[in-house]
Parts: sequence; structure tokens; C-alpha cells
Amino acid sequence: MPVGDKFKGAKIAKTFRIDADVFLWLRAEAERTGIPYQTLLNAKLREAMNLPDRVATLVQEKFDALVSKKRAS
Repeated sequence: MPVGDKFKGAKIAKTFRIDADVFLWLRAEAERTGIPYQTLLNAKLREAMNLPDRVATLVQEKFDALVSKKRAS
């Protein structure tokens, strides 16, 4: 079982130090969207966590499109 499955849905209390400008942006973004800033932070971290997979998918899609275009010509 992957480690992530074991803790799925669990919340961990931890103290982090982040730059003031990042925190101020996060609070402003939370106010703008109506999403609590800790929830928003978690969502942004989850996006970053999945970014390499998304980039790989986009690159593969572009590559496949180029190969298909070359085969068609």
C-alpha cells in the first residue's frame, strides 16, 4: 500500500515558516475566493505535488500530436 493511502484524509498539525509576501498573498487570495487560507494552502500544495505528472502528460500529448501530424503528411 502506498504511504499516501495510509494517511488519506488525515490532518497533521505542523509549524512552517514562509516568506511574509507569500503569506500575505495567500491571505488575500483566501479572502478573494472565500476559501479558508489553510484549505487554500493545502490545495495549492496539492496542485504543485501533481504538477510533474501534469507536465509529463502535456509533453506526451504534444509529442503524440506531432507524431500523428508527421505520419499524416
